[in-house]
Amino acid sequence: MQEQEQKSTLPGVWSTLAAGFDLTAKQPWIILLPMLVDLFIWMGPRLRFQQIIEQVIAELPSEVKVMDLSQQLLEIGPHTNLFSALSVPLIGVPALLAGLSPDKTPLSAGVIDINSGSNWLALVLVLSLAGLFLSAIYYLTISAVISRREETAAGEAGGHWFKRIGSSWLRFLGLALLFLLVALLIYIPISIVGAIFFLLSPILGTIIILVAPFIIFWIAIYLSFTPPGITLNNRTLTQAVKESVQLVQKNLPVVLLMILAILLLGAFVDWLLIAAENGTWFTLFNILIHAFVHTGFVTAFFILYRDRSAVLSAPQKALNDGTI
Repeated sequence: MQEQEQKSTLPGVWSTLAAGFDLTAKQPWIILLPMLVDLFIWMGPRLRFQQIIEQVIAELPSEVKVMDLSQQLLEIGPHTNLFSALSVPLIGVPALLAGLSPDKTPLSAGVIDINSGSNWLALVLVLSLAGLFLSAIYYLTISAVISRREETAAGEAGGHWFKRIGSSWLRFLGLALLFLLVALLIYIPISIVGAIFFLLSPILGTIIILVAPFIIFWIAIYLSFTPPGITLNNRTLTQAVKESVQLVQKNLPVVLLMILAILLLGAFVDWLLIAAENGTWFTLFNILIHAFVHTGFVTAFFILYRDRSAVLSAPQKALNDGTI
């Protein structure tokens, strides 16, 4: 009954989103890292892998080359930038320009061509590790603000702060490897079965193949509270994963509505900002807006975790305190 009363008094999705944006507006310095990542991807040197794409196309079967796929790959080749890997999917620092590089920029950027598949793979790994390190810093700053430790975070002993960053980075790395492993264990068998059924019925085979991303999407939802658990409550990876699954199970409608709102609103904002990108210094304004909006989303999601995890741990805390 106590847990139900606490849950009934918790703010809803829209109130939580408003709280996230309000806190971001009061502590605007937390959008600095997303802005810096975007600025580097936008105006920094570009790691282009157009030659690798051309090599892949050359190895494709002739029947595939006549399809639109090869032409589409050739078109995106000049706009590739491997530095986009600094914004790791799902848990990375949000970046507006993490994708294809814009056609025009106010200043010409240097271009470094990658012509070796092994070099491309090594750079992806290194940049992804760097991106996870940036994610640890980004989420820890948001966690410090949410838990009202912003003054402490700025004045903390450097060794302790770097220790928190290092431990969070390693846990994020473990989370990424865990998710990748589970995704492969799901995707590969289902794809093989789908390919077999595709020979019998293309429609049935396609449906089976689409089951894999659907399952992976649900796994991502159940793991969604793991990053705030790591940085806000300093959970170990095992503790954070277990707690995330429990929180999503107990708050599934709220979590789904929050994730849906963030995905839809975020995609709409990104579409507007990309459409307004014209290759001038106006892009700075777009980067600022993107950093503020997406940091507001992340902050709101962390607040949702803080409130719901407090309810989850309340019975155990009361038991430890001897009140029940």
